[in-house]
Amino acid sequence: MPRPKTITDLEVLKVARKHFIQQGTGASTRSIAKDSGVSEAVLFQRFGTKEGLFFAAMVPPAAALDEIFDVMPGKKTVIANLEKISAGILDYFRNVIPIFLPLVTHPAFDMSVFLKQHEIPAMQLNQRLHQYLSAEAELGRVGKKHLDGAINLLISMLHNLAIGESIGASDPKHAPQAISASIATIWDGIR
Repeated sequence: MPRPKTITDLEVLKVARKHFIQQGTGASTRSIAKDSGVSEAVLFQRFGTKEGLFFAAMVPPAAALDEIFDVMPGKKTVIANLEKISAGILDYFRNVIPIFLPLVTHPAFDMSVFLKQHEIPAMQLNQRLHQYLSAEAELGRVGKKHLDGAINLLISMLHNLAIGESIGASDPKHAPQAISASIATIWDGIR
């Protein structure tokens, strides 16, 4: 009968993710094992290979969709609701970009294989934003004609902001202004 795990796979993966984000694929399995409180042999027993550990550790976290979209159609202004939603999406992208960039640049990464095993949260964010704006359109608070374009522009802009911040090309303190300016521009196309 095997010994029960005292350190869970999730705990090990959290430590491994930190190492891979900080050091890339060159992160030492010995260091990961040590910081996790397991032996290197246990790492390979649980995850097979270093590549297996990498791909298990670097799965992007799910988006807290209910928290991000905690707005009511018809309540407050559409612009205020979009600013709240956008801040939540940007926070999510800020957390996921440092995980996703090393993942997709790994030489063995295959998007088609990844999509068979995982859902990309950006698709869920797009769907929920579409649901919200469609509900506002049904209330007559926005037009229906350019919703898809507006959604794509907003998600792309938020993604771009997060990437810029992660590589040091933009300052997070300017994000609220960038969000407001982008929403104002998009608003002209959907009202």
